[in-house]
Amino acid sequence: MSEELECIKEEIFLRVKRVVKAQPNQTLVLADLAEVITNKDLQDQLEQVKVKEVTKKAGQSMIITALEIIRAIKINFPQAGIEHLGEADVIVDIEDTSQRNLTDNQPSKLYVFAIGVILFFGAAMAIMNFHADVSMVKVHQQIYKLIMGKSKENPLLLNIPYSIGLGFGMIIFFNKIYKYKFNKDDPSPLEIEMYLYKNKVNQFSLHQKTELAKNND
Repeated sequence: MSEELECIKEEIFLRVKRVVKAQPNQTLVLADLAEVITNKDLQDQLEQVKVKEVTKKAGQSMIITALEIIRAIKINFPQAGIEHLGEADVIVDIEDTSQRNLTDNQPSKLYVFAIGVILFFGAAMAIMNFHADVSMVKVHQQIYKLIMGKSKENPLLLNIPYSIGLGFGMIIFFNKIYKYKFNKDDPSPLEIEMYLYKNKVNQFSLHQKTELAKNND
């Protein structure tokens, strides 16, 4: 009995996760929502503590606060000392099995080709409009005249290398061509933008769910 009481009084370090995924009607336990560091025997019991059940009315996501997690621990281990670290709330993304199976399917080659064509012509129009705005043709004509000592309406000696260099420059800048990365250690600008986008989506979802919870109260 004294050993059990000693175990219950152990200090518990709790690090709440930011985003987790769950299935409808799933019962979330502590191991799903947070990382726990404590006595080994107590840790195994803590990780199986039931915190909350995912209901259908929650929709696509729900918020579980750190206070709810601490309350669940205190119900089972009332004398435990808890040190909370990390996030204040957990965003639970609820995945519908039927929708997930649809999203897991690879897009058709025709769809990928159509998107590629649209992006190609869109990028080409953007580059041409930019060059028209800054009078790139006149710039090349002036550079050609300075180097060669004579004027030429279409200085292909500059136009062709410039066009090739522009394409290679974009490939190097994005640090990726198809599945190959030039520098595997450095993230590409697209990866950074996707990371920032996901963080903003998570922050907005957290704010939206928090406001909804306040209104419901």
